[in-house]
Amino acid sequence: MERIIIIGNSGSGKTHLARRLSRHFDYQLIHLDTLFWEPGGFNIKRPKELVYADIATLSQHTTWIVEGVFGELAKEFFARSDYLIWLDLDWETCSKQLLDRGSESSKQRDQQAAEEHFAKLLRWASEYWQREGLRSYHGHRLLFEQFSGDKICLTSSRSAHEFVASLMDA
Repeated sequence: MERIIIIGNSGSGKTHLARRLSRHFDYQLIHLDTLFWEPGGFNIKRPKELVYADIATLSQHTTWIVEGVFGELAKEFFARSDYLIWLDLDWETCSKQLLDRGSESSKQRDQQAAEEHFAKLLRWASEYWQREGLRSYHGHRLLFEQFSGDKICLTSSRSAHEFVASLMDA
């Protein structure tokens, strides 16, 4: 496990899992949100050519962990990745974790806009199982099926915790 991709719905625990694995293995952590959005908020997309240029550079590194909901970006790392983790958690868990985390408005320049975007995020995340594309349940399932390396689908917070514990003990 030297190049790991973690996908799942918003609130599924991707960032938490990625941080734990990154600290344990001392791997570079790549947040797809950071590649996709301009700094200072989650409302202005970066130009595609910059996003894909960064992916081309980052994917060449020896070790890394990529995490995010953006399946189309995660897929760009597939050729160099050797492990895929899909956090396929239910909406009750995802919504609770999103609400516990909050809007992260303190990290954004415009707090009112951040709260509005958080409400949109909650609505968007709740539609994970209905929407189409590579940022959806169906898209993540397709990516999971297409991935040719080692992979695991974790369906609860407990199974994610047990997975991490098994790696820490190894």
